Amino acid sequence: MSLKRIFIRQGLRYDKYKGAGARIVYPWPRRARVALWVSGILLLVALVPVWAWWQVRRQVPDFEVPHLAGLKGIVEVRVDSRGVPTIMAQELLDAIRVQGYLMARERMFQMELQRRAAGGELAEIAGAAALPLDRIHRTYGFAQVAEAAVAQLSREDGEALEALSEGVNAFITSHEGRWGLEFRLMGFKPRPWTPADSLRTLLLMHEDLSTSWKSELMVGRLAKLPPATRDFLMPRIVEGDGPIWPDAKPEPPSTGSLMAAPPPAVADSPELRLKRKAALEDPPFALPLGGGLGRRADGIGSNAWAVSGRKTTTGKALLANDPHLGLQAPNLWYPMRIQLGGRYVQGVSIPGLPGIVIGHNDRIAWGFTNLGTDVQDLFLEKPTKVRRERIKVKDGEDEWLEVQEGPHGPQIAEEHSLRWTALDPANLNVPTQHLFASDWATFNAGFDRFRGPAQNVVYADRDGHVGWRATGLIPIRRAGDDGSMPRRGDDPANDWRGCLPTSLLPRVLDPASGFVVTANNRTVGSSFPNPVATEWASPSRARRIREQLERSRDLDRAAMDLLQRDEVSFSHRELMEAWRPYLPEEMKSRFLGWDGMASVEGTLFPEAVALNKALRLALVHKLLAGTSVEAAEFSWYNSEAMLLAALRAHPETWRRAGFGDKETFLREVIEEARKTPVKPWGETNQVRMRHPLGRGGALLSWLFDPPKAPLGGSTRSVRVTAPAFGQSMRMVVDWSEPDATTLVLPLGASGHLASPNRLDQFQDWLKGDPDGRRTRLFQPEGKNVTFKP
Repeated sequence: MSLKRIFIRQGLRYDKYKGAGARIVYPWPRRARVALWVSGILLLVALVPVWAWWQVRRQVPDFEVPHLAGLKGIVEVRVDSRGVPTIMAQELLDAIRVQGYLMARERMFQMELQRRAAGGELAEIAGAAALPLDRIHRTYGFAQVAEAAVAQLSREDGEALEALSEGVNAFITSHEGRWGLEFRLMGFKPRPWTPADSLRTLLLMHEDLSTSWKSELMVGRLAKLPPATRDFLMPRIVEGDGPIWPDAKPEPPSTGSLMAAPPPAVADSPELRLKRKAALEDPPFALPLGGGLGRRADGIGSNAWAVSGRKTTTGKALLANDPHLGLQAPNLWYPMRIQLGGRYVQGVSIPGLPGIVIGHNDRIAWGFTNLGTDVQDLFLEKPTKVRRERIKVKDGEDEWLEVQEGPHGPQIAEEHSLRWTALDPANLNVPTQHLFASDWATFNAGFDRFRGPAQNVVYADRDGHVGWRATGLIPIRRAGDDGSMPRRGDDPANDWRGCLPTSLLPRVLDPASGFVVTANNRTVGSSFPNPVATEWASPSRARRIREQLERSRDLDRAAMDLLQRDEVSFSHRELMEAWRPYLPEEMKSRFLGWDGMASVEGTLFPEAVALNKALRLALVHKLLAGTSVEAAEFSWYNSEAMLLAALRAHPETWRRAGFGDKETFLREVIEEARKTPVKPWGETNQVRMRHPLGRGGALLSWLFDPPKAPLGGSTRSVRVTAPAFGQSMRMVVDWSEPDATTLVLPLGASGHLASPNRLDQFQDWLKGDPDGRRTRLFQPEGKNVTFKP
């Protein structure tokens, strides 16, 4: 084709001049050409967000499912309007295969981060910011523990993890490039899932719920304080803690009175002067599972209670549970229902682990709170070997980490080896026998196989029985050793003598009160022969729940839901009553009759928080004088017991303790507290659930992070709230209508940015669902999908 013909086809004129070659002459005026260019640019600008949204939207997987290898029969799945699936199978392993596929479909990036975090492999995809977290988990050796544990699993546990892995991998291979927008943005692919990856996820739960070695280091540094001072600072028994398994005899509060004499100046011995490894500094990169580095983050935990039929409107039992964990996007839990023939089990699962963690079947219901068992001990000993770990770093040089190990485990501080039940591969398991238990006996038989993390398990069944039991492992130590301080590693008498058989753990059925309550308070009293823990949560939440349950005999599902969202802080109410004689008149009148409510619009609660924070710092500063522990560094799970004892103490006791005049001391505390501006609680207490990529800058935060919102409640209210910590889900089971069980997540069931189920539960989590219609877990209508062998 000639050059002239090409130009004519394009609507252009072609002229040929002698010696000048070809010339293009546009048929339109200059103004029209400019308008054409501007229109093209505007069209391009308009199409960019459309293209970007299409890229985001195409990452939401479709419902086209592959043939799942290993299935023995057809499995039907119904997904309701909230994205909650019901899996209908004939065999449990088939259901678990499909469960793995569905978990990967909605939460593959979350699962990828979990296994990489546990294995110390985050820096490989996230860069140097993740190195502190990788160093911790390489030091623990989670990857090696998980691999070794696979070979020691029971046949049932091994088959369950294999089935889950097959389902996850079926999704990975069938949806190439559609695993989630995060994979595309970060430029990597998920590797095949293995049973060891599931055990890595389990190890993260152990870490989040049982880390106590930092507290043990601190107690060791305070070892030379007088016993009365230590008991006051770190009380183990407090007023109103109300253990379910009783004390052998009435136990007075550990705080006693203030010290009989001023605490002497104490210098740490060389043995306890610790230089903490830089490798174990708190990481700036957030944990992708629980959200904290231990069970004592902010001194808060979970709530679970069960009420027998004699206190309900229907004569049937009720069970409520709201675990408190790190709040994140996506949520920790993935809700679902599994139906096998004529039976079912429903509740929440953890992506990467098989079965249902918390929930109910057609005959029994169960809920969890952390028991707080001390399963970590520090041994003072020299290292005997070195393990070298290579950590790959994105856009940086690889780092080689040398992990020193002693006879009792990895060294997490200089010449301090960590013994931890979770680091023994024989102690990792994922039992599923309890899922279809039918009564108290089969429930206990199932949970006797549960090795941790140790939990309080609250029980209610369709016949009206309610109960409680402890689960997990309890190390057997030498007589007189409660596990709270480092001990010499070269003395064989300090070694553990195994763990207590789980069949001997305490349990209670149908207490005389008609209900059981656990809120991380002391649940196991001194009549139990083995020490369980030395550090318990404040009984504030448990006392408030008991207070409300004792008052009523006409409880129902709506009352349980309302109590889960109760914003009163029992401890702050009690503290301000003790403060009253020492307050200025204007403050005294403001707090007269105050109920401890931590409402969004209230200003009294933040004022009380500032006052008690100032008192705590002032007391701790005095008591720790001469030690190497700074007041701001000191942390104990239950801090208000010390404050209450101090406020109630006689002025003469203050003088004997070296604090001087009580009124003068408290007047100075009040003046210090008044320096904190008082504003409505909701301006300070705002929930912010971050996505891991949301920490990568303003644009990514806008794209991935859910909106912030003011919240009522507090760290001492039944409705536990903090900016990044709180109710990870709320569940209420009413045995008068078990299919009407309600369950709500902070965000939604899906982790995909463009999914309609990513944030659809947020408002119900914030404001509640009084009639329980929107938050009903089982909804019979939905989209049906078939999985074939």
